[in-house]
Amino acid sequence: MRNKLLPLVRLHQVFAVEPGSVKPWEALVVVVEHENIQFCLQVDELVGKQEIVIKSLGERLKNLPGIAGGAIMGDGRVGLIIDVAGLVR
Repeated sequence: MRNKLLPLVRLHQVFAVEPGSVKPWEALVVVVEHENIQFCLQVDELVGKQEIVIKSLGERLKNLPGIAGGAIMGDGRVGLIIDVAGLVR
């Protein structure tokens, strides 16, 4: 990006799910930043942008790797929030 190489995190590998595409040049890549560290997330799709309130997942699920919390979406479903800081580590 702008003559700078950024590390790529393949979310399908982090969360052990079937990817829409394994090849980054055929997938969507989102640039994220945490404490001035930029990197890319390979994702299957972008659903949209929404303002949400992040809720804790409770005592039993609070230490899920890669997950910061959850949010109740407009249609009532729970959306999981990616822990960008944890992915940097």
